[in-house]
Amino acid sequence: MSSRMCKTLFAYKRRGMDTAEIRGIQIAEALGCDTMRVADLTPDIAAGYDAIIYVKFMPEPAVMDQIRRRGVKQIVDALDEYRWRKLRRTAQFTDFYIGANITHAVFLQNRFGRPAVELHHHHTNFDELRIQAGRTPPTLGYIAGDAHWPLNRRLSSKLSYPVVTSIKRNGREGLSDLYLSVDIGFEFRKDRNKRSLNTANKVVNFMSYGIPSVLSQETGYLEAARHGEHCLYAQTPEEMLMLIRYLAEDPVLRARMGEAGYETARAYHIRNIAQKYREFLSQI
Repeated sequence: MSSRMCKTLFAYKRRGMDTAEIRGIQIAEALGCDTMRVADLTPDIAAGYDAIIYVKFMPEPAVMDQIRRRGVKQIVDALDEYRWRKLRRTAQFTDFYIGANITHAVFLQNRFGRPAVELHHHHTNFDELRIQAGRTPPTLGYIAGDAHWPLNRRLSSKLSYPVVTSIKRNGREGLSDLYLSVDIGFEFRKDRNKRSLNTANKVVNFMSYGIPSVLSQETGYLEAARHGEHCLYAQTPEEMLMLIRYLAEDPVLRARMGEAGYETARAYHIRNIAQKYREFLSQI
């Protein structure tokens, strides 16, 4: 078995797509790999590499077939792609899947009959900054997309604490500033796919800044963070409100959970996740 990481190209749809940016551009940079838009990829270009990692979006099956005939390994990092028909159309040309958590990896392997590996997402706190613990009154932070904001806006309106949001991304520096202003992270969502098959990115990002959070329970989160130690999991909107109040009223508990989360999140720094990619890409 070779210990050399195979020459790999990361192909993505476009920059600035949240987790696609994280799993494509940022990881590729950490590994010293080339990147390219999927739309620009041709079989001739692909032939210059040992492996292609498609970040969420794949070429048409005919293109993947031609790339396969060139002897290039094709790896699909499915991210939050839940359009199973699209994945099924390209499964016969796929050599490996990358799953965001154990359940996701097993699901992909069982559904499409190709091997899958779990590779966690890294957090985006590259400089390992952290909040000032124990600030009062605490500021709540909703740092997520707009799909689940209406429900979370209604929930947060029932509380008396200030709230900051990032419905639209502010860029890397702006996002760090936003996290540093937050004392309690929160989000409640009911999406079944996300609950079972999603990344732990949200809870890990909060932990990386020393921010305790209250989140709906999801499989990916359960792999990364322990209830009562790093964060709190809510099963219902009512529990979400109750647990936010509980944290808000206890700055000592927030500081203790923030410290535990900060230390645990070190394992998800990009340098450590990139090493897991190297190990995977040296074995295929």
